[in-house]
Amino acid sequence: MNRKILLFQVILFILLSNSFFMNDLSNLTSANSNDNDSGASNLANYNATSSNEYFNELSYPRYSLATKPIYLITYPHKGFPEIISFDEFFTVLVSTTSDSSDWEFYLKSESETVSLNILNIKYENGLWRFNVTPSINSAGLFDLQLNCSSGSDYQTHAVKIMEEKSYPFKFVHLSDTHFPSYDVYNTTDINLRNIAEIKEQDIDFVIFTGDLINGPSWMFVDPLTQKPLAAEVGMRLALWAVDLLDLPVYIIAGNHDLDSSTILPDKPATIWKKYLGENPVLNYSFLDWSFIGFGSTREGLNENDFSFLKSAVSSSANSPNVLFYHSNYKEQASKIRNSYNIEVMLYGH
Repeated sequence: MNRKILLFQVILFILLSNSFFMNDLSNLTSANSNDNDSGASNLANYNATSSNEYFNELSYPRYSLATKPIYLITYPHKGFPEIISFDEFFTVLVSTTSDSSDWEFYLKSESETVSLNILNIKYENGLWRFNVTPSINSAGLFDLQLNCSSGSDYQTHAVKIMEEKSYPFKFVHLSDTHFPSYDVYNTTDINLRNIAEIKEQDIDFVIFTGDLINGPSWMFVDPLTQKPLAAEVGMRLALWAVDLLDLPVYIIAGNHDLDSSTILPDKPATIWKKYLGENPVLNYSFLDWSFIGFGSTREGLNENDFSFLKSAVSSSANSPNVLFYHSNYKEQASKIRNSYNIEVMLYGH
């Protein structure tokens, strides 16, 4: 089967921020209007009554889980999930001391808990590597629970199990949600409405190409005090909203996410690392498609990036490669696509 046929078999939904989230002005909620709660009726499923409610964590039972920082589990997690079929095992990476023991892994959903069988274990350079497999075949999207002598960890929507992976498959490209902004538009209301629309589609996974939060800007303000909020508030809100998709989401960082400005009481780059780990590059496969994502504030690849790209792309002529990143690579784009067998290039900004 040649690459062009494969490409027609895959249904690609590209929902970019600039076109999907922002252009339909008739659906936007203005933060400057006298009725900031005008979108409340559309958000009944999320138990929100106003923009201010999004910052009230007591209103949301899963809010604290959705925003749990990276602790022991470094892969897979909510920003770098794993998708397997019934006949596959997957790898779990855990960062803790060499004397840790009593390992237990579980997959959890709202209705089911599935224990994971450990096939083999390896410890190297401060990192435990486990190959695991579900004890029973059960399709669905699961949170990953770890218990061991070093403590416990929990990552939401880290593993998706499919009965089998097959063509056609669908993924959504999202970008630049800029949680939260209340200057001209209420981005939280906009994003939640579109999350609800995405949930109505039959989607396998999501690629997110940066600027998850708005970061250091006077657009990023407390709706009551009109003063800048901490980046961590935006991150906790954003990851709660991402969990509402009920899909595996591959997230790379953009310039707002990695900003080191001192305008805010904390640094977005530090908060990104706290909640999404040190994953400047994501690389995964779905069927024979290879996906490579670069999180960066740069508008291009450096020498190390090119070296990784060369090793990550599939060398098979019939195996398409998808490159995703935040900022337009401009002069490099044609060279990258022609030199590295790239079928699709996705970016935001």
